[in-house]
Amino acid sequence: MSKNRLKLMQITHDLAIGGLQQVVVNICKNIDREKFDVSVLCLRDLGEFTPDVEALGIKVILLPSKKNGTDYLAFLKVAEILKEEQVEVIHTHNTQPFVDGTIGAVLAGVKTIIHTDHARHFPDKRRYMFAEWLMSHFAYKVVGVSDHTSRNLIHYEHISSSKIQIIFNGIDKKVYDISIDKDKKIQSLNINVKGPIIGLGVRLAHQKGITYLLKAMPKLLKHFPELALVVAGQGELAEELKAEAVSLGIDNHVYWIGPRLDMPEILKIFDLYVLPSLFEGMPMVLLESMAAGCPVIATDVGGNGNVIDHGRNGSLVPPKDPQMFGDEIIRVLSSPDLMKQYTSNAMTDFDTKFSSTKMVRKYEALYMRQS
Repeated sequence: MSKNRLKLMQITHDLAIGGLQQVVVNICKNIDREKFDVSVLCLRDLGEFTPDVEALGIKVILLPSKKNGTDYLAFLKVAEILKEEQVEVIHTHNTQPFVDGTIGAVLAGVKTIIHTDHARHFPDKRRYMFAEWLMSHFAYKVVGVSDHTSRNLIHYEHISSSKIQIIFNGIDKKVYDISIDKDKKIQSLNINVKGPIIGLGVRLAHQKGITYLLKAMPKLLKHFPELALVVAGQGELAEELKAEAVSLGIDNHVYWIGPRLDMPEILKIFDLYVLPSLFEGMPMVLLESMAAGCPVIATDVGGNGNVIDHGRNGSLVPPKDPQMFGDEIIRVLSSPDLMKQYTSNAMTDFDTKFSSTKMVRKYEALYMRQS
């Protein structure tokens, strides 16, 4: 390897299961190691993806934590680590890493700061938006993962449009382009119904709008009495959502399988991926579904429209509307030809726009200040 590799540090909350973290992992897996010496700094915790990153020979550092309360001087610890590791470029992901990472970088003399906003609901808390506006003055570029996210950064945080760059998320298709024994996988999940399987893998949080999917289920079961809904993930609404399924009388058709590291295999048993989100940036789950050959129905929010071209490679429906969501699921499941069309077109679009290689090459250009 070249001795003159640029020392790059990814700064994130953690390497837990999530879309943001997958971006970090994909950068680590696909970056040109002849040009970059990459490491990862986790500010809060390590997480399930840590072994994957370390297996690449990439150093993962956990910021020493304060025993009690908020550590308002975390940026000083970040600065020390950046000095020790002789970091030349940092890439931060979301608000706390942006703030602590940028202040630490300035103190440590790091010249190039790249930040990615992975999207949230705007307007955010004023102190967060002010902090990001302030930090943007020190950043070389602020990346939005969709057109919608980038517009929000300009509109709500007043970040200069000259600082903004759009880079769509990307994933490694090889991970999802696999063959499995579908019946065996279904059996391993104790799925007892014989009809279509729809599902999703997300954090069980308000943002994901899962309640609206549950509310659509009674209507779906009238058309497909043996239908199963598989929900992968964990989150603060887990017990509330499970109770709602019971109250709707659909609990025998809903399978809560928790957080999974085998989502490429899980996607292969889905007839349809369903995403009822209330807001999004550019969800990795849509790209994963495309790469796995699983047709998608999602709500028309955030950057979903950058991925799904309604009626061509998937379906978009309004958020918070169980009636329309249910109707579209029924329409698509009832048309095998349409599902094949969605799958074929989505595969083509993935190769053109959303590969991890394409994403990482664009970030590499920013790290080297070439774009």
